[in-house]
Amino acid sequence: MRKMSGRLSKIVFLLSAMVVFSQNLFAQSEENAAIESISPLPFALNLPLDITISALGAAGWGYRLYKSHTESAEDWGGTLYDKSDINAFDRWAAQSYSETLDNLGTVGCALAIAPALYGVYASNDWITTGVMFAETMLFASGTYSALKTVVERNRPYMYFSGGSDKDMDEGDYKNSFPSGHTTNAFAATTFACYVFSAYNGDSKLKIPVCATALTLASATGVLRVMSGNHFPSDVLAGAVLGSASGFLVPFLHRTDLFSKNVEVAALPAGFYAKVKF
Repeated sequence: MRKMSGRLSKIVFLLSAMVVFSQNLFAQSEENAAIESISPLPFALNLPLDITISALGAAGWGYRLYKSHTESAEDWGGTLYDKSDINAFDRWAAQSYSETLDNLGTVGCALAIAPALYGVYASNDWITTGVMFAETMLFASGTYSALKTVVERNRPYMYFSGGSDKDMDEGDYKNSFPSGHTTNAFAATTFACYVFSAYNGDSKLKIPVCATALTLASATGVLRVMSGNHFPSDVLAGAVLGSASGFLVPFLHRTDLFSKNVEVAALPAGFYAKVKF
């Protein structure tokens, strides 16, 4: 009973923190979207930009696949790690593995994508918004995939008994940072708030759509911590990365930016962007 009460209190605290983050995110998205709402077609596709964003996302996934095929997964030795090695910020929230909360987090992530799909539908500009959403999710997932491969942080459940045997066998126990579920959820959420507000700035559904998306994304992040899959810092990093992806992709597709001759090109070490005012 005491363990359940402690887990519940941590869920409430983490959820409150994620709600505060989400409220600030919503305010920022609404403020920026107001710029586009004055135009009937606030966004436009641009082939060099679309190729660059897609290539960067694909490169992240390609790097992860390359590493997984060239390096065999490191076997877990069977000895639990020492909790005292966890930094103070993350230690208090470290949890043992819970399959139920793990599955709920996956469901929450999937549901968080629904408002973004509705935003695509409500835009009446399906090709443009649909391509932008696909680019957003590809870029976000490619970035967190590359980071997971580079950082190789052990998941919280590795410090407790009763972890996920499947993940231990496949080496996924070293993919804690950042949280992929949270990244995807916040990428879709930010995209939904930004794009829906841009096309439907006066709609009474704007607040319900954004509030629903932000609630689901926040719940996803909390459940990833409480299921023992991630530390708070993993989730916060995922929220920032996802939010940046969900904002940056549609922002770069703004028609008023292209009116100022935006130039984007892929380079061997990254990408090049130039705006002529």
